[in-house]
Amino acid sequence: MKVKKYTLLALGSVALATASFLSSCMHENPDSPGWEYMPDMYRSPAPEPNGIYISAATPDSLSNRMPAPGSIPRGWTPFPYENSILGDSLASMFWKNPYKVTDSLEERGKFLYDRFCVYCHGPKGDGNGKLVETGKFPNQPPSYITLYNNGKLTDGHVYHVITYGIRIMGSHATQLDPQERWEVIAYVERLGAGGDPISVRSKKQPATDTVNADTVNRKPIGPKQP
Repeated sequence: MKVKKYTLLALGSVALATASFLSSCMHENPDSPGWEYMPDMYRSPAPEPNGIYISAATPDSLSNRMPAPGSIPRGWTPFPYENSILGDSLASMFWKNPYKVTDSLEERGKFLYDRFCVYCHGPKGDGNGKLVETGKFPNQPPSYITLYNNGKLTDGHVYHVITYGIRIMGSHATQLDPQERWEVIAYVERLGAGGDPISVRSKKQPATDTVNADTVNRKPIGPKQP
């Protein structure tokens, strides 16, 4: 009887010691499962997302790596003109809309204009947006109609302004990708011309019109002009 009692006591002591040993195997990290037998067999190790694990020991790592020299982001369109008065002037002369301007293109531009531009520039493009009317905007934006009539509402100038901003207007490059900028520009030019869609304007204006004769099949330049 005593032997059984001692045997049970010994087994209990061993179990308690084993439990204490296993619990002591826990790391400082509370999420750690402790010591496991061949964990890679059922739980593949994974690096932290967006981590950089580049070293001589792991040259073939599939984690984030630096881009190859000379590479550009997917879908990115280079804009060769700097954020300066000279860059604005060069863009005004050489940077043209690569898309054929149609009523549907202008309507897509209107959709974006009503969400990003109308509050300052107004629904008619005359600079009388809601922020201006309430006095929240310190300076009234210029009228597209005036700029258009003076020949200053060029594709390149508007693209330059959207990309870099001008005066108290900030850049919209993070809100509008290159194609969306061209769509907005097409609608801005519609407002400058009086608000009629391109299908109506093309019937009203002669083919020799120097302001809008190049609104069809315009192509952007490649390298920066001298």
